[in-house]
Amino acid sequence: MFWRNLHLIVGTLGLFLFMAQGQYMARVLGVPDLPDVERVLYRSVHIYLLGACVANVCVGYYLDPARAAGILERLCSVLLLVSPALLGLSFFTESSGESIDRPLASMGLYILFAAAALLATIAMVARFRRS
Repeated sequence: MFWRNLHLIVGTLGLFLFMAQGQYMARVLGVPDLPDVERVLYRSVHIYLLGACVANVCVGYYLDPARAAGILERLCSVLLLVSPALLGLSFFTESSGESIDRPLASMGLYILFAAAALLATIAMVARFRRS
């Protein structure tokens, strides 16, 4: 139950952060009026955060509290929980520069991909073991 609640809390708080970021971009930063590169940097990591938060909400919703999670499932949970934090941090620290190199955003996306790939692998192995 702990992991399920944690995913739901992180995902939901992240969705509120996503909405606040949108208002911040429109009303404070004036992102629609920024040069193309800077506008794309803000908007891309903004959308990446949405994906990471939706993934956490979905995992939290479908996680079965009656089933004991193994080490790999816990690793996936940790990876999924870390990803929105890295992407949120990237939004505030890496988007305002002229450089398109964003190590925090890249790491957040790689971690999100790794968690999804690992969960898919675990599910496929479990499915083939039953048949």
